Amino acid sequence: MQRDPVSLAEYKKLFPVFKDIPDSEFKYHNGKWLISLKATKQLAYKHKRKELIKYINKVEGKRNELNCD
Repeated sequence: MQRDPVSLAEYKKLFPVFKDIPDSEFKYHNGKWLISLKATKQLAYKHKRKELIKYINKVEGKRNELNCD
């Protein structure tokens, strides 16, 4: 059963942790709101989630390796 999509404004009301994330950092995909890596990093630093910060830095490092000439 597919649920009706929730507007981004409503989603942010349901999950206040996202209130400071700009709308441009969200993407609606397959019935779910997703946030960008940049927004995830912002939340990780804000809430001092060391393991998440370490993981993000690892992902960014791999992405940078792939973008090298």
